[in-house]
Parts: sequence; structure tokens; C-alpha cells
Amino acid sequence: MGKRMWLSLFVLSGALSVGAVVGGINPYDYIGNKAIAEVASEQEEPKPEVKVGKPHDIEQALPKNTASGNFRVFLGEAIKAKNTGVTIDAEGNAIVPDGYVYSFHNTPNEASQGTNKINEILYIDKFNPASAPLTKYLRVQSVVDPAKVTVTAFLIKVKPDEGATLNDRVTGRPDQYKSADDKGNATFVLLEDKNQLYYGNSNTELYKVDGTVKTKLTDVEVDKFTTNKNQVIEAKIILDGETAIRQFTLYVETLKVSGVNPVLESVETRRDKDNRYGNFNLKPTIPALLAAGENPDYYTITFHKTTADAIANKEALDITKPIEGAHGTDVTARISYKLAKSANPIVSTAQKVKFTIIDKPTIPALPNVSYCDSKIASYSLTIDGQATVIADGRPIATEEEMAKPDFDPKGKYSIGYFNSEEDAIANTNKIVGVEITVNLDEARKIWTRLTSLEDNNFNTAFFYASLGYDNLKTVNVSDETFEYCQIENVSGDSIINLRRYENVILGKSSFTNIPDTNPTKKIMAVYYKDEADALADKRMPDSLVTAYPIRMGQVKGPIYTRVVMTEGFKCMADNFSTFKVSLGVELAIDYLPKQSEQQLCINTDNNEIIPVTLSIENKDVKGRAITIDWQREKSRNNGLIFYESVPNTADKTSIQITEPGNYRAVAHYAKPPYPGIESCSASSIVWTVKAPPKVVVEGADETGMINSMEVDEKGETMVRLGVLDGGTSTVTDGYEFAIDNSAFQPSSQFYNVPIGEHVAYARNIKTGCLASIKFSVFGYPKYFTPNGDGYNDTWNIPGLKGHNEARIYIYDKSGRLLKQLSPHTEGWDGTWNGKQMPSTDYWFTVEFVNDYKTPDERNGRKVSYKGHFSLKR
Repeated sequence: MGKRMWLSLFVLSGALSVGAVVGGINPYDYIGNKAIAEVASEQEEPKPEVKVGKPHDIEQALPKNTASGNFRVFLGEAIKAKNTGVTIDAEGNAIVPDGYVYSFHNTPNEASQGTNKINEILYIDKFNPASAPLTKYLRVQSVVDPAKVTVTAFLIKVKPDEGATLNDRVTGRPDQYKSADDKGNATFVLLEDKNQLYYGNSNTELYKVDGTVKTKLTDVEVDKFTTNKNQVIEAKIILDGETAIRQFTLYVETLKVSGVNPVLESVETRRDKDNRYGNFNLKPTIPALLAAGENPDYYTITFHKTTADAIANKEALDITKPIEGAHGTDVTARISYKLAKSANPIVSTAQKVKFTIIDKPTIPALPNVSYCDSKIASYSLTIDGQATVIADGRPIATEEEMAKPDFDPKGKYSIGYFNSEEDAIANTNKIVGVEITVNLDEARKIWTRLTSLEDNNFNTAFFYASLGYDNLKTVNVSDETFEYCQIENVSGDSIINLRRYENVILGKSSFTNIPDTNPTKKIMAVYYKDEADALADKRMPDSLVTAYPIRMGQVKGPIYTRVVMTEGFKCMADNFSTFKVSLGVELAIDYLPKQSEQQLCINTDNNEIIPVTLSIENKDVKGRAITIDWQREKSRNNGLIFYESVPNTADKTSIQITEPGNYRAVAHYAKPPYPGIESCSASSIVWTVKAPPKVVVEGADETGMINSMEVDEKGETMVRLGVLDGGTSTVTDGYEFAIDNSAFQPSSQFYNVPIGEHVAYARNIKTGCLASIKFSVFGYPKYFTPNGDGYNDTWNIPGLKGHNEARIYIYDKSGRLLKQLSPHTEGWDGTWNGKQMPSTDYWFTVEFVNDYKTPDERNGRKVSYKGHFSLKR
């Protein structure tokens, strides 16, 4: 055993039991600095590179009767020679080193990728003996570093028939692996091994080999061989006076675990009313979980909070950093072997790592220092009375005593008060004096630190100093029966959460007629089983409040309740109230469609809306009559949603929606299933029915025209589409697009769209919902500057140069025609009858043929555009 492993086991068998982790400290610290240095040094030494050996070529003669063309080869002989049993190559390298797994493949690419593994028994039908040697590939992969993969070719050669013996013709058999049962046994079926060694020849005997003793297996053992150890099996094949021998091994796989439950120790980091907690480093426990000498790298070990999680292999803990644990608790280790070959490898979840907290000075539960008076704004509370509780009988040294040169700290303690936990831990910024001033409705958390002066071990705790209200009131709900609804179950037993109606009791519900009953939000309701408990303030535990038992159709009560202030205050209402609860039956309704978001579509043939159908299906109403009310959201106010009935839909199981909005179906029993219990409406989903999608052409004005200066001299430009899918921003995801008669495409951008009128389409990929819009492409300069600088001196529409038939007419504000021109001319120079026109806006009309192909207008439709531009001097 190496030094590193020996040191690890020393630490875990000794130091772990007395304190493997203290406050997150690495357990190796317990061995001393020298041992730590030795471990670190060994860890830094480079590990020798593992060289993977070259597999053996396989040579096998064909069966004597080759008429069938069958040829079987045991590929395992590539890693363990048939005649010698050698598992290394000529250079002494292991073909499959320890810690590696292997597989066989037909191609080098499949071997590299680890795909299309082939069986170790290679069956070749219609084999041609004249074929050249077959090439197969062995993939060898490290389980520690899966990136380390070696792929090597080997040959399958056909041995000449001349001189070939039965031993040359027999096919070997692979080893078998089974996981041991809880008694350590595994059962194997050997009939196929017996029959397939030589092409179905049944004249084969099987023996179990124990050292030099060989015992023939009976037919019963061949059918079902049970063993609790790795067993060598020898097959003896006899045919035509020849004998051949083959051996294979039955492996009973077990996990080599230690059975130890390591114990980790930590100083206390925090505590609550239930327990004390520390931080624990789980990594160093791994060697202690395995049998001595086992390499942890060959195992997958995870830790889980519960055994159930470990068995299910879920919620594994992150062990790269210390985890928090409570004193006396444990985590379960899940251990599996990476090199296991069984079909169902054993997984161990029997070992645990136990947590122990090193004792800190205990601080008893501290009472809050609280005062209740609604008439004052602030109050000074004295906190030195807590010292007696904190000391709990231990001697407390004063500052003066500790300052004396002859002070003996043995068995003595000190107490300090702080405004934060951080200050208490650091022992800084102590509160000076014994009085704490608090404001009305304030609960100040005061931290205290109890320190053992002998060893400076300390503990912290907190209590509240608070000033609360003395005029709290519990709303009188004695006439109320709070209704709960659940789907009926077979037993009728159920639980409810009493806090569901808590705001009514507090006077904070918008449904009560007594708003703002209490002057603070820092209140809650407490509950009592009966009047005696209410008078004694013996409260129900929260586990009962939130899981209160009740039966279907039952009215239960009275339950007593009182308003109190939240944590840190002792103030409570001077009155209590009662209420009852009932549990009614809710319908089991299936809502269709399941998706809560739907969308209307437009029929592009007639431009009419295609309705969305909403429906409910009765799943189990036990023959009881039901009523259905279809509703649509009407308004919202202060977080409340108000609905109105959809006309002419009462008691219909489905409706067709043609208008966008939020819809729901409210279904309930026509008559209460239980006497005296109100009928419950079925809990429903709300369908959001969105308006039909609307195609948006980017850059188009309210008339649908794109005035794009990107229109080139061919009269073409780029057009980008989008969809308003019920929102205010355009989207493209989930849609495909087309313009005119083009094919739909995923991109919303279209290039080389010509001047003229077009139709844009958007289609929802999932629903097929289609939307369209007409738009037109046209481009012209917004202004020109006829100042003789040679730049932008004339105005024309260059995008119409491909339209020989186009005519442009320019007018002034009065409608006077100033110029008629063709797109092929230089354009208008800003003059009329030789006179320069002033800087202002001018209007134009243009006429051309859409889809122009020749000057013959019959090849297109005559269209015109109007617009205006500016002359600037």
C-alpha cells in the first residue's frame, strides 16, 4: 500500500472519529505539518503514463462443414490470447490496463466515438473464405479520464484448413458477470455456452475448475449454476475423435466497501430551536468508505441527505465545498463501481457519514425583552437581566476582573451584547450600557456572545428587544364557516390549511367590512384546539395549523383564534374568536385545450375570424347534475379580477370564441353533494385568447407604402416583416414568411422586392395560423438643393428608371403644373419658365405600370402615387 493511501486511511480511521472536520478545516491537519507535506509531495509527483498495448490478431480455422457459410469468432481473444492466456503485448503493455474498459467496433470512426459496439461473439453469415483478413477495432477508455481513448486495429485471419485441428476451429466463450444477491450468490445459465462453442455441437462437457480439481457439471447445473465466488468453467468439446478445451470465468461482482460509517466533527456554526449546526467536508471520507487498497478513482461516490434520495440517485450534494449539517444527523453515501460489467451493477447505499458538533458553550433559549404600549413612540428596555439566563449557573467574569494581572480564566466566562451576528462573532462593537431604545412597532435583534475564557471557545444567540401595540383586536368571525373545496377522494380523509382565511381574522381582507382593524402589519393569527388552550395561550403547532385534519362533507369547529404580533413581540389581542371550517366537494373537470394561451386566426379566403373552441370534459361526477357558467374577464381593480357571464352559453360544455380576452368556465354541482355544505366550483384555468396575428411591414406608413431611399436603379429594395402576436412589439420567432407567390421562409427579410404593390404573409409554424397585409414599395428623394455645386442639384425618382412608361408631374402649392418628366431625364432643376422657384414644398404624382415587363400596359396594372418633397437653396 502506498504512503498516500496509508496516510488517508490513518486519518479517516483515527482522526475522523475524533474530529475530521472542525469548522471546515481539512482533516489532514490532524496528522501534523510533516505528514501534510509528505502527502502534498506525493500528490504533486507525476503519475507514470499508462501505455495501452496492441491487441492480438485472431487466427481461427473454419468449421469442417462450411456448406452453411457460418463463421463465428470470439473477439475477446484479441485481449486474451487463445492459446496462452496472455493479456499483454510484445512490449509488455497491458492491452486493457487496470482502470480501463473496452469495446469492439467495425470502423475506426465508430471506435473513436464509442458508437455501434459489436458483440464479443462475432457471427459472420455467408462468409467467403477467400476474403482477405477482416479488420476490427478495439476501443480502450479510462474510467478516470474518459477523454483518454486508444483505438487500435487487429486482424481476424482464417487459418488454412490443412493441418487445422478441432482446437483451431472452436470458438471461445466470453466471461460472464453477474451481481451478487444479498446472500452473496449469483446464478448463471450455461446452456448457450455449451451449445455454441462449436456451431451448435452438443457433444460438449462443462466442468468447474477449482485449482487442480475439475468437476463435471450436471444438466441441472448447466441450466442454473449458482456460485458465491469467481468460478472458472472449462468446456471440453469432442468431435470425430478430436478434443478441444476452452475456459471462461463466471464473475460474481460485489462492491468492495468498508462497511464503516465515518464520523465527522465540526464546531458549531449556528443553532436554532431544534438543533446545532456545523460545516462538514465530505471529500476526505471517501477512502474510509471503501475496502483497504481500493482506488477511489474507480468508484462513483455521491452523498445524499436521505437514503431514499441515494437509492433514487437524486439531489446529490455538492462536496466541492463544506456542507451544513445538524448534530446527530447523517448523509448517505451512494457507491457504484465504474468498472462493473454486470447488466445490473450493485449500488451500495448502506453506509453513512455521521455528523457530530463539538460542544460550544450552550446558551439557553432567551426570552424576548418586549413591552406593549400603543400610546408611546419609543421606549428604553433594560437587557442586563438576560445575563442570568445566559450564564445558566456558570461564573461570569467582569471587565475589571479580567483586567487583573493574576486573573485565572479557568472555568470562567464572559458575556457581551451586539447589534449584529457579525459583530458578535468578531467580538467587536459591543453595546455599551444596559439599556436599548426601541421605537413603536420595532423588534430589534440583539446578539449575545458567551465566551469560555479558558479556551476562547464561544457561542452566540439572539433575542428581541421590542415595543409593540396593546390595542390589537381579533375580528369576530364566530358566525363564519370558512369553506374549503377539494376533489373527492375514496377515503374521504383530508387536510386543510387554516391560514387560508387568516386575513379575515386579522381584519386585512378586502372582503371584510372592517378594514384596517389592527394598526400594524406585523401581526399573525394563532390557533387553539379549545377554549382552555386559548385561555392558557397554548397554541396549535404550525404543522397542525397548515395540515388540519377534516373529512369530506364535514363541518368542524369551533376552532379558537387570536391575533398576535409576529416574532420578537409578546403583544397580543385581549380577545379571541371562534370559527368553523367545512370541506366541500370540488368537481373533477378536464379543461380543453390544455394550453392556457390560444390565438384567433383569420381565414384569408373570406377574411373572417376562425373561432377558438374552449371546452370542459366531465371526468367523474358520480351521476350528479352540474351547471356550467362561461365567463369573460370584465375588469381589474386593486389586484382583483372581475368576470361577467358570456351570453347564451349557460350549461354548455364548449363554446366558440371569436373575440380576444380572458375566459374561464366555472362548473359546480347543481345540488350540494353533502347536506349543509356549499357546492364548490371546479378550480379552473383561464384561457387567454389573443387577437389574430397581424403582419407588420417595417417602414410602411399608414397607407401601407414603404418610401425607401434604398430602392436601387432597378427599382428594388429590401423589405423586413414582423408580426404583432397579441402584444405591442413585433416578433418573428415561431413564424415563417412569404411575399406574393414566393415560398415561405424562416427569415423575415426579403431582398430585391420591386417597386409596386405586394402582399406579405406570416404563418405560425405551430398552429398554421395565416395572416396577410398589402403594402407597396416606392422611393423618392425627400428634398434637393439646386445650388450649382454639382451634388443633388436636380430631383427625380431613380427607382423608376426600369419603367420606360412612367411619367412624373410636379406641382406647386396652388396645383399649377411646373414640370412633366421621365425617370430617364436628369430631373427637375427647380425652375419654371427659366425662373428659379422658391425654397418650399412641392407636390408630385407619378404614374407607371405595376409588374412592368414591356411598354405594353396590358402586361401590368396602371398605378399612381402622390407625394411631396422640399426644394432647399
